Amino acid sequence: MAENLRPGSADRSPQDPLRPVMDLLRGEAAELVCSRYGISPGDLEQRLRAYQESRRRLALEDHLTLQRVGRNAPCPCGSGKKFKKCCLPHHEELRRTLPRDRLKEMEDRSRQQEQLDKEIEKGFDHLHAGSFQKARRMAEKLMETFPEHDRLHDILVFCDLAGERYEEAFLRCRRRWQVSLEEKAFYQENGFHKREGVERKHLVHFYSPSTWLEKFWLAQRAMSYAETYPRVEDARLSAMVEQLRTANDLQRFPQRGEEGFEARKQALAPILGELEIEGPRTLPYLLPLTYNFSWAALFVPDLLKAFGTEDCIRLLGELSMFRFPFFAQRCLQHLESFGERAVASIEILWEENPAFDELKVGTITVLGNLQVPSSYELLTRLIDHENTYVVRWALEALSRHGRPEAQPSLERARHRLAAEDRIRSLVNELAAGREK
Repeated sequence: MAENLRPGSADRSPQDPLRPVMDLLRGEAAELVCSRYGISPGDLEQRLRAYQESRRRLALEDHLTLQRVGRNAPCPCGSGKKFKKCCLPHHEELRRTLPRDRLKEMEDRSRQQEQLDKEIEKGFDHLHAGSFQKARRMAEKLMETFPEHDRLHDILVFCDLAGERYEEAFLRCRRRWQVSLEEKAFYQENGFHKREGVERKHLVHFYSPSTWLEKFWLAQRAMSYAETYPRVEDARLSAMVEQLRTANDLQRFPQRGEEGFEARKQALAPILGELEIEGPRTLPYLLPLTYNFSWAALFVPDLLKAFGTEDCIRLLGELSMFRFPFFAQRCLQHLESFGERAVASIEILWEENPAFDELKVGTITVLGNLQVPSSYELLTRLIDHENTYVVRWALEALSRHGRPEAQPSLERARHRLAAEDRIRSLVNELAAGREK
């Protein structure tokens, strides 16, 4: 039975032994699954166990390390446990049971992966040093051999944004987002990535769909802002914004965290004051600072708040969806400071670009804190959203309003989320079973 359940079949025929298992994992009742396929509960359980075993074997291969690791050394998987208490038994089992030629393939693959990782780190070092052409050449050369490695695509997106090739970045992010969705669904059903092949010979690396969705949104906004705020070169404004980039100089500003931001803000206070006086006409120069997280980017939310126009309030909501640490937090804090004016902008934000709704959940926190009628009305709509990730945030935010009339909506959401949690629990049990 286990041999028949080897994952990898792209076609799922009605006789496919995995079909009942997949239906069960999607949350369907075992009785209904057995009736649909004319199998007994014992047969369904046997198929599920065989599927768990096939997934467990794949997981073991994924965790095999070819490094020399001492028994009492930290496990290379990053669990924090000693190697002997974590992955060592799995590795020993694999080395006992794998055919010699298969083990050699894995060793060759591991060495290739190690070399690739070193090259990619060099590429990101080029980016951090501002050597975008070097980074691009390196990534493009490696992609001739490794076309499905998302870290290489990420480097090229970074280069395109830095070079103001926004449409190229947009198209790449959209494509990789679509690929990540496809690969995630395929992996959940088969236990390996479609583009690495049944024999798992191709080196691949895929970001999560949410990671590419963030980059897709960022590239889309960059392209839109370039059209909405066309830059007619003003040498003075350009030079002022360029001075803000000195905040990225770690030798001049070694401080980190809030202390680092305050030190930079104090040092650049004269320039920030001049930009505040210039007002929204500085936006075409300021917005490109936000496309890649940096210290200079952190000044943009403060300036948008100081400008205070409706466009700037809208921008705070949109930029919060970039989800850069600290940057997004500042955007949301400033957005909330505008009170009911912010609610109107948030409502428009939720009406537009629904494909990016899961990136908007930070604004739900703002709606929960702004306990006014307009925010309550918007939250009651969001609590029935098709995406349960959004529903969870809306449930928590609406609960903070403390309005008795919200109880039916809250109970409906809790019931829906409880059903999803039961499905997730089943999937987690499967994952736990394959690791035993």
